[in-house]
Amino acid sequence: MTRTDRILGAILSLAVTAVGMLWWTTPSSYPFGARDRVTVSLSHLMEHGVAGPMTVAAGLVGLALVFAPLPVVRVGAAAQVLFFGVVMSDAGIMSALAYGMALLGPVVLVGVVVLACVRGRPSGYAGLAALVALVSAGAFTGVISLDIVRLTAGNIVANFASYAGRLGWTAANAAAFAVWLTIAVKAFGSGERPRLLRPESVARWGRVATIGAALCPLPYALYRLTWLTPWPTDSALTGPHMDPGTRLQGVVIAIGALIGAALTLGLVSRWGEVFPRWVPVYRGRPVPVRLPVVAGGLVAGACCLASTGLAVNAVERGELLQLLLWPYPLWGALLAAAVAAYWLRRTAGTAQPERSSRGMS
Repeated sequence: MTRTDRILGAILSLAVTAVGMLWWTTPSSYPFGARDRVTVSLSHLMEHGVAGPMTVAAGLVGLALVFAPLPVVRVGAAAQVLFFGVVMSDAGIMSALAYGMALLGPVVLVGVVVLACVRGRPSGYAGLAALVALVSAGAFTGVISLDIVRLTAGNIVANFASYAGRLGWTAANAAAFAVWLTIAVKAFGSGERPRLLRPESVARWGRVATIGAALCPLPYALYRLTWLTPWPTDSALTGPHMDPGTRLQGVVIAIGALIGAALTLGLVSRWGEVFPRWVPVYRGRPVPVRLPVVAGGLVAGACCLASTGLAVNAVERGELLQLLLWPYPLWGALLAAAVAAYWLRRTAGTAQPERSSRGMS
């Protein structure tokens, strides 16, 4: 553990201890339990008398770990990851990413298509034709209009505002999870790599994990797209509840999921290592390794944080089939493996892209 890791771990552990003491001694400060509006979590089953002491214990253990030898750090950091990633986790970060993608995804998609057209790429013209056809069909059927777009954006912003406080606790938990995960990876990463993590093995399981991770969001995207039909699959939103703004919201979230699936394939594609020719300024240059690793790792971590709550909620409601619709446990594991394989492959020098003026289209 580096000096920076020890300082960061100590500061985090002090904060965790203080929060745990507050929850333990002041029940009204506890944001989870039966009063929690978010039930897709394990924490909504625990009241302050249980969660408070557990959080204090996590903080005290963290303080002890910053002075512990490496073998103890490995075990303790793994325990901290499990506590913040399983016990205190929920689907909040994944929901924030999904709705953020819903707002930014269409903008990014249009930007990519325009750039490809400016570069004279056939794929750009095809994408532009598809977008024009989609918008025209939406306008003709009444699904897309300026009023509906404003209504959709207003719904998303209102949801963020309504859950701002709860989302803050979710972000704090995710930050603690990320810190201890980083410390654990560094602790276990010291020494010689096992055979499974050597270059000759990474290429084999990395491709399988990447393709599997790209397939995981597709069921959810198809589910959201059914909101455009007269027979939406969500029975809670049928009839008067399925307003045009909600239908459009489903479409943009589906587009975000499809974009995520396509970007995942970049982890095993040439354009994931070298910027394509139609990308201004950076075309032909190597893609910085940390760019897809950080982006993919963020989504993988969010999936993992959402997994426990989704499983608990499915069991409580007796709807285990929703785990097929939202396969967060499988998606998180596969995407994490895909990102790790990309990192190992690029940093090992087995697939270092050479700077080229040609790139990929």
